[in-house]
Amino acid sequence: MGEPVNASLEALQRLSAELESGDIVFPTSIEVSLRIRQALEDPGININEVARLVGAEPVLSAKTLKLANSVAYNRSGNEVSDVRTAVGRVGIDPVRMLTMSLIVRQMVDARADERLRVMTYDLWQHTIHVSALSFVIARRLSRLNPDAAMFAGVVHEIGQFYLLARASAFPALLQREEELGGLMFSFSRSVGRAVLEALKAPAQIIEAVDDETMSGPVVPPRSLADVLFLAESLAAFPNPFCCEPPENEEVIADAVKADLDNETLQAVIAESQEEIDSIIATLHV
Repeated sequence: MGEPVNASLEALQRLSAELESGDIVFPTSIEVSLRIRQALEDPGININEVARLVGAEPVLSAKTLKLANSVAYNRSGNEVSDVRTAVGRVGIDPVRMLTMSLIVRQMVDARADERLRVMTYDLWQHTIHVSALSFVIARRLSRLNPDAAMFAGVVHEIGQFYLLARASAFPALLQREEELGGLMFSFSRSVGRAVLEALKAPAQIIEAVDDETMSGPVVPPRSLADVLFLAESLAAFPNPFCCEPPENEEVIADAVKADLDNETLQAVIAESQEEIDSIIATLHV
């Protein structure tokens, strides 16, 4: 009975050794997204160059237009139909986030077996709900940058996506699915940090993902890690590789700080539901 668990543990240890050596293995299907991601990190890049990069990738173009026309970014109600105007409306940081969302979503190749596809889908549902909630919580309840919070939400479980992406090379990871959750949860933070560093994610994002598990129900949130904690607690879709989350009401009750009470927090989320839904729709595919 212990052999499959040991095999899974050994596979994860081998993966950890790969990461420590700097050997990050990405599927070939995300090469274009990786190149765009790298280009977007140029501090001197301008809106026209960003629009050209986005326009060269059909999925990224569609996502950028959808985000620009979403309730979260289209306060005027005037829809845009070209990439250049869409990029100008949302800004460069959200485009970086969208590019990273493509990388995360594409990590598990479409050719993966059915079990991996199901696991990836469930994890992605959790991810996009956390990302949308992070945007709203940061914008409505703090002075933190909501675009940075949304970015942090997209990548907060990137370690688990990477482990799923590499699972086909390490079949032992799938031998006992009931044990996979604990192993994924134990290793994913260190793996996620290595992947984010390889992708040159901003330091504040890496720090937020690292610190989330040490955060708590702090309202108003003081850091991106606080935002992530609240978003995870309130997400309609729990992480499939984690234990059952506490009841939302309990988390909200524990979160009472300063002048913000339970009803206020619940009202903020309810009032922002249209924004939340629009971001989820943008990231879904």
